[in-house]
Amino acid sequence: MEEAFEPAVFPALPHDAYQPAATERIGVEVGLDGSTQRSVLASFLTLSWAIVLATYTDVNDVAFGLLQSPSLLDVQSFAVRIDPQQTVEAALSKVGATRTTVGASRWNHVLIVREQCSTGQEDGSSYPLQVDCVVGEKGVRLQALFDSNCIAPETMQMMLFEFRHVYGLIQQQQQQQQQHPETVLRDIQGISPEGAEQLKRWNAAARVPRESSHLAHHLIEKQCRQRPSSPAVCAWDGNLTYEELDVQASKLAARVLLPAGVGPDRFVGLVMEKSMWTTVAMLSVMKAGGGFVLLDASQPVARLSLICGKTRPQFLLASAKHVPIAEALNVPFQVVSREIMDSIEPALRPREIPVQPHNILYAGFTSGSTGEPKGFVMDHSAFSSGLDAYCQQCNLDAQSRVLQFASYAFVVSLTDQMAPLTRGACVCVPSEEQLQNNLAGAIQGLNANWAKLTPSVLRLIEPSEVSGLETLILVGEGITASELARWQGRVQLYSLYGQSENAKGTMLSSRMEPNCDTVNIGRPFAATPWIVSSQDHNVLVPVGAEGELLLEGPCLSRGYLENEEQNRITFVQDPTWLKQVHHHHHHPHGYQGPRRFLKTGDLVRYDPKDGTIRLLGRKGTRVKIRGQRIELAEIEHHLRGPFASREPPVVEAVTPSDDTNPMLVGFVPVGGDGSLFLAPNGPFRQQAQQAISQLRHALPSFMVPAALVCLGALPRTPTGKLHRRKLREEASRLTREELAAYTSDEVAHIDPATEREILLQRGCSEVLGLPPGRIGMQANFFDLGGNSLTARQLVTRARQSGWIITIADVFQQPSLAALSQCDRYSEEAEDQNHRVRNPDPFEAIRTEFLGQLPAPPWTAAQIEDVFPTIEGQSTFAAAHELDYFLFAVTGAVRPTQLHRACQTLVQHHTILRSVFTPFQGTILQVVLRQVAVEFTVEPPKDGHGQDDAVSRAQRFCAMDLKRPYRADEPRVMFKLIIQDAAPAAASGPPSVLVMRLLHAQYDALCLTTITSDLLAAYTGREDHLIRTESDFSSYVRQCFWHRTPAALAFWRDLLRDSAQPTPAPLAELPVGGGPNEEGEASAAWALVLAQETRCSDLVFGQFVNCRSFDLPGIDRLLGPCFNIIPTRARVHPHGLRTARDLLREIQLQHSRSVDFATMGWKDIAASCTQWGGSAQQGSVVMYQNFQREVESEQGGLRLRKIGQMFKIPPLKTLYVIVFPSETSLSVTLEASNAILREKEAESTLDSL
Repeated sequence: MEEAFEPAVFPALPHDAYQPAATERIGVEVGLDGSTQRSVLASFLTLSWAIVLATYTDVNDVAFGLLQSPSLLDVQSFAVRIDPQQTVEAALSKVGATRTTVGASRWNHVLIVREQCSTGQEDGSSYPLQVDCVVGEKGVRLQALFDSNCIAPETMQMMLFEFRHVYGLIQQQQQQQQQHPETVLRDIQGISPEGAEQLKRWNAAARVPRESSHLAHHLIEKQCRQRPSSPAVCAWDGNLTYEELDVQASKLAARVLLPAGVGPDRFVGLVMEKSMWTTVAMLSVMKAGGGFVLLDASQPVARLSLICGKTRPQFLLASAKHVPIAEALNVPFQVVSREIMDSIEPALRPREIPVQPHNILYAGFTSGSTGEPKGFVMDHSAFSSGLDAYCQQCNLDAQSRVLQFASYAFVVSLTDQMAPLTRGACVCVPSEEQLQNNLAGAIQGLNANWAKLTPSVLRLIEPSEVSGLETLILVGEGITASELARWQGRVQLYSLYGQSENAKGTMLSSRMEPNCDTVNIGRPFAATPWIVSSQDHNVLVPVGAEGELLLEGPCLSRGYLENEEQNRITFVQDPTWLKQVHHHHHHPHGYQGPRRFLKTGDLVRYDPKDGTIRLLGRKGTRVKIRGQRIELAEIEHHLRGPFASREPPVVEAVTPSDDTNPMLVGFVPVGGDGSLFLAPNGPFRQQAQQAISQLRHALPSFMVPAALVCLGALPRTPTGKLHRRKLREEASRLTREELAAYTSDEVAHIDPATEREILLQRGCSEVLGLPPGRIGMQANFFDLGGNSLTARQLVTRARQSGWIITIADVFQQPSLAALSQCDRYSEEAEDQNHRVRNPDPFEAIRTEFLGQLPAPPWTAAQIEDVFPTIEGQSTFAAAHELDYFLFAVTGAVRPTQLHRACQTLVQHHTILRSVFTPFQGTILQVVLRQVAVEFTVEPPKDGHGQDDAVSRAQRFCAMDLKRPYRADEPRVMFKLIIQDAAPAAASGPPSVLVMRLLHAQYDALCLTTITSDLLAAYTGREDHLIRTESDFSSYVRQCFWHRTPAALAFWRDLLRDSAQPTPAPLAELPVGGGPNEEGEASAAWALVLAQETRCSDLVFGQFVNCRSFDLPGIDRLLGPCFNIIPTRARVHPHGLRTARDLLREIQLQHSRSVDFATMGWKDIAASCTQWGGSAQQGSVVMYQNFQREVESEQGGLRLRKIGQMFKIPPLKTLYVIVFPSETSLSVTLEASNAILREKEAESTLDSL
């Protein structure tokens, strides 16, 4: 049976509610060969784009919209499976004949092929990506119109280069079809010349070290000679100076190991607990010329026997404690202890052993897929190559006191002893008991200032407990943002990425900056990285595409012991793409022979902006659900927060026993009687429901598990690894209903009873692939396995039957029975009639204003548009409230160029060219066609006194606030205050750019757009300015059109018989685990109001973001897109109603009000209540869940918001301003003393 067609939807949206707006534009030119016929050109371009898409998504099934006519009404669904082994000729034939019925929900962008004379979409697109191929006489213009929130501009540029490259190869192949008919698609996949050049530049800048000829023990012996009295080892069982370490290791080598026949490329096994004698034993083996292997005594003897079978050790060194293990391994051994070492005579004259750089230094072992340990060999050259870079990157020097934490089962324990000794540092060795029970005490007791730990271990330590720790290296796993925040500012914090088969580590990235990208592993310092297809290492993927990481360099292991098959799989030689990225086929690292590469198994991609690498996951931990490739580790990362279990949750793709479709299931170990699956229970269901709700706020719906299951314990293999296969197999024995029972409340099955419910059951059965009998009306669509894609399919099926519902209805309704009650037919018809009757609602007032235009400064020709202010805007416009923003400027700034950029910015955005004037009892906003932007420069002051640019900027703002202005005068202004004549350095005081705006011209979400556009204009990239199809006038018109009978009916129904309460203050609220923190803040405020006023029926204001219209580019247009709407809360006077009930009511109210949230407070009060139009809000809850940090950087110039100055008028309303963080909701109260006395506030705080 043919495999199901499952394309990846590209590009992925940031979240399901996101409304894409393609406003960025990038293009490249492609030359046309004269022999190419126009009739086949479309097939060439279509196949080329399909190949590019398959490469970037790492999925061979490809689908997109295809348009070959001027109108977007003719978009057809196109789908094809890219078979790398198919010939180009066959693929072109398939493309030419393919037009598919695959649903539009399976693709997310459109490819347009058109002649130059035809018209296309120029101003924007509702798709997140539109690729336009404009065919001219001599070439094709490939132009991408895209949403930069979905695709980074640098990635889009590389995709277009790849498009041009693949097209050129297809065109060339067709010209040579007779000579090369066997050319297959795999032959034309790969990286473009522009991408290859970028890789060359990045790899050249990395300065990967050349092969070293140093021997590890010679580097340590050098330190022994240079600093004989310095501490080398500080352990729980004793201390050694460098001289003492050298003496003890030399006599053990001379008197014990050499007589036992140890020499080059012969192994010595070390069976020892953590002790200073382990370090002595390691150095002694090196001095004898041999290689060592650590035999971790915590592992079963049978496993240690397998290791000895692969390494064939000549001899063992054992501690007295582990003599029984040494005896069981049946290898000659010597006990190493203080008593034994004191009895051994010192070596009179050290014997020089002929060790070469290529001789074995140590062997390491990792888990193997066959169940046996997999051993690899590291030689002296691999260890010493890049050692200087490693130590420099990790702040490792002679002053370091390095904690030896890692178990001897891991090769990192070797690096953490040998590397410090080559620098003259001290190795600090705690006991096993200290590591298990008092790690922080061990760090303090040993005075360790340098440590390499996993984030899991780090959670066991408080920063205050290890005040002497200076450098902290994170290894092994990802770290959460909250954990980073706990340590940032306390230590020098880094994340080290590496493979055991590449000595010491490969890449280091700083973790000291707030909000740093925790999956970015930085740049390499000990290897050259290459990213290849996860399916074929001979295909180098384009820059920005996902692939498997290959490492090349002098630090690679020589290979696996007695495992040639694994060597061929993991260590590959001379891939075919080498000639494309190197002009000469030679080693860049100075060694001879074939070029070797380590296949890491890690899935990564380049960040096209700077060449750093982002770690996406492991091959094998990715699954495909409904065409989407999903990294399970990412979901598991998000599940750790809601469940504080000792073992982290695990996510797997499970196919239930009664279904053929896989579903994501999260497994949460909670402890118990040792059973794998525990019985479903109420407390776990509640916790699981809260967790899933949180995930839906953090992840796309296709990544949210359909069920969470509680386990007694996770299944493990005999070696202690997580047994994922067993978990999948056991879970697959359960039905979908049995899996869902762990998460969904137990509700009796209800059969459909009405015609619409029957229609809904049939529709759910079709889109979810479930038997109709399994679908009851009590069920929730998403509990049945639905997601955003299947929700769209359900809405489409309903509309085809004449029943109009929306995706919002599917998301909001708790059950299918409730969903069946929704019907948008009358609302949609009324809305359309309303717009037909009012094509431009402001035409009359604009005509009247222009007819009565006052005297200069304006003429009708200077005015672009006239329309009213909205209610939330009019108060600020009437008062002409001025706001000032201070931006630190870092980099070499050119004032004249910045002036031009400010002018371009203002010209680009209509709201910045708007002035506000009273007219017939209202406030109009008048958009001017041209505005001469006020821009001044204040040069640097002489000398270097205390009067820096920031202080001068604050003083200017305070004075400018007192300056009188005319109402018809544009208020936007910029002032550059230069700190020093030289460019501002990152560490010195910055220059400052002051921006002045009217409060009526923006909201908080606009500042990022303003700074990005300003820098784009400054760097001469006007085509990169954030363009939208809409401006603020479009938004105001939408607000007018949304004042429908349905909106009036909603507010009248909500506020019937309501009254307003008196405001009261609020303290800081702990964050709960509920699904909607905005609703939690409102619910908490309602409870406080009820307590203070002794009222049970409450109304207060809610500040809302109104950027939810179906308006192209609304998330990026400039203007105050906010409003204050009523929230009504009914609190039972005797506490018989739970806080959870109140929270659910308010959340439901918020979700239902989204479509009507633009009606102003005064309009609602006058039209929908008995309050009267002058009723005040009393109190307003403002939930500020936006990014407060504003920073942009382009072309070497960086702007960072460092301050703001507002003139706040006397407040007649109490504002409750809530700022969410990861651990709390920080709440600020703003009110006039006239309405809130300090004593009243303190009383309320005490009671709260």
